[in-house]
Amino acid sequence: MTFASTGDRIQDHKYRDVLYLVTINVSALILNPIVVAYAMDPLLVTFWRCFFGALIFIPVALITQPRFYKKISGSQWGFMLVAGLTLAIHFISLMEGLYQVSLGVAVTIMSTGTIWVGLLGIILLKQRLTTGQWAGLIAGFSGILLYAYIGDSLENTNSSALIWLLVSALSSAVYIVIGQKVRSNITNFSYVAVVFSVAAFISFGYALITSHPIAVEQSSDWVGILLITFFGQIIVHTVTNLYLKHGEASLLQLTVLVQIPLIAIIGWILFDQRIGIEVVPALLLTIVGLVIYNLTQPKTG
Repeated sequence: MTFASTGDRIQDHKYRDVLYLVTINVSALILNPIVVAYAMDPLLVTFWRCFFGALIFIPVALITQPRFYKKISGSQWGFMLVAGLTLAIHFISLMEGLYQVSLGVAVTIMSTGTIWVGLLGIILLKQRLTTGQWAGLIAGFSGILLYAYIGDSLENTNSSALIWLLVSALSSAVYIVIGQKVRSNITNFSYVAVVFSVAAFISFGYALITSHPIAVEQSSDWVGILLITFFGQIIVHTVTNLYLKHGEASLLQLTVLVQIPLIAIIGWILFDQRIGIEVVPALLLTIVGLVIYNLTQPKTG
C-alpha cells in the first residue's frame, strides 16, 4: 500500500479517516505540553500509563472478543512483543528529548519517523525508493545534521536530546510498521491490550533490575499521569492503531508536520520556549525533505 492508494482509501472513508487523523494530531498537541509541564521521571510515567492502558483495554478486549488471546498466532505474539518493547522505548526517549529542547524542535526531529518507516519498508518489505524519495530522505537527514552542527547539538545536553529524539522516532517507526503488519488480523482492542501490557511489564522489569523507583510520591503527579494516559494511551495510540487498520503509516507521519508551527507557538506561549533563528534553516530543510519524501511515493494502478 502506498501514499497514493491511501488517498483512495481516505476518499472511500472520508469522514472516518479524517476524523482519526484530526483526533490523533489534536490530542498530540495537548499531550506534549502536559508531559513538559509535569516533567516527571520518564520510566515512571511509561510504566503507569501503559499499566493503566492495559487495565482499561484488557476487559474491553475480553468483552468484545472473548478469549482473544487464543486467536493470536505465534508469529503475531512475537511481533506484538517487539511492538511493546519499542513502544516503551519510544515513550521514554521522547520524554527525555522533550525535557531538553523546545517543543517545536522536538516535534520536528520526531517527524523523521516517516523516513525511518520508509527505510524499514526497504529492509522488511523489500520495497524500493523512487528518485524523489531518495531526494527527500537525503534532504531530511541533511537538515538533522545541519541542526546538529548549527545548534551545537553535538555538545552537552543538546547532543543527548538529539539522540533521544532520533531513538524515539526510530522506535515509533518500528511500532507503526509492526502495527501495519499484524493489525489486519487482530482487533484493535486486543492489539492495544497486549502491547500496553507488554510495555508495562518491560518497564516494570527494567525498574526492578536497575532499582529504579516507580512509586508516585506526589499526589499532583497522579493528575499528570492520568492526563497523559487519557490523551496518550486512550486517544493517540488507540486511535493510531484504529487508523493503521486500513490507513497508510506514511500519511499519518505526514500529518504530524502540521503540528510543528502550532506546537512551536504553544511552547512559546506556555513555556517561553524560543527557537533560535540560526536553526530555522535546518528545521525547514528537514520538513521540506519529509514532504518531498512522502509526496513522491509511487502510485499504484
